[in-house]
Amino acid sequence: MTKTTTDRLYVNLSASQTRNRLKGFGHGVKKVEAAGRNQAVIMHTATGRHFEELETLFADVVPSQSYEELDIPVENLRNLGHTSATWLREIGVHTRADLERLGPVFAYRLVKQRQPSTSLNLLWAMAAALTDRDWREVSADERAKLRREAEED
Repeated sequence: MTKTTTDRLYVNLSASQTRNRLKGFGHGVKKVEAAGRNQAVIMHTATGRHFEELETLFADVVPSQSYEELDIPVENLRNLGHTSATWLREIGVHTRADLERLGPVFAYRLVKQRQPSTSLNLLWAMAAALTDRDWREVSADERAKLRREAEED
């Protein structure tokens, strides 16, 4: 008798959101557990096409084969609430690494194009989030520099 190995797929969604997304999926999913705040691990035996379908189902929340490779979701960053995280996901920023790659100024510009009423507080919040500070700790000099960069054409 062959022993089936259970593999793990880590995603940047809560365990309950992950379970909801998996409803009716099957394909070797055995269990879903919380792996941290807004992070879950899917225990599965899926291989081949079924594994590809499983990964595709979670492509928008950055699936990973190991917990170490799973980056911090934007919802977990300091200063960024649900609405800010939703706006960032709309522009393709799902994790801290995505925000670092784009930079807070460019991310702010992209959000501002979609959400014209967005205030500069989002810019301060993103800049501070990357250094794990409260947005109110961003100095006047930093704010002036960020504002100038955000307003450049």
